[in-house]
Amino acid sequence: MPTFTATRPSFRKIVPDNARGFSLVELMVVLFIIGIASTAVVMTVRSSERGVHDEAEQFAARVAALRDNAILQSRTMAVTVRPSGYGFETRNDGSWVPMSEAPFSTTEWKSGTRVQMSGARQMRIAFDSTGLPSSAASIEIKHDNETVTLKLAATGDIRVVR
Repeated sequence: MPTFTATRPSFRKIVPDNARGFSLVELMVVLFIIGIASTAVVMTVRSSERGVHDEAEQFAARVAALRDNAILQSRTMAVTVRPSGYGFETRNDGSWVPMSEAPFSTTEWKSGTRVQMSGARQMRIAFDSTGLPSSAASIEIKHDNETVTLKLAATGDIRVVR
């Protein structure tokens, strides 16, 4: 005669130990690695818009550094913008002398880049010893169908605007 007890009967395991799935931690680690890899791919892909924006940002940073350098050295310095590129100059004994040390060396625009400067063919913007520019300016940098505008305010602030 069978005896009944208050304990549960034992069940056989339906799934063997070696046939289990992934744990939640393992899945999260895999998703994290996929996220990092996809981020790396997205950040290395460059569009033409990003290229012209990077070029404009680099130019704006150099102009801001020139302005700061004019204040620190208490002398007049200028940036000359041409259709082919831009260069930096300092005023010495009544004449403009090109600067050659980094980051103020003459730089050519990337191939295919066009620059429009308020109708002028060439533009020189001088910063005095207080960091104020000789004039406010708007410079459009174009590459393919993308355009980025640099705005130099009368206060010496320079911004990159889309």
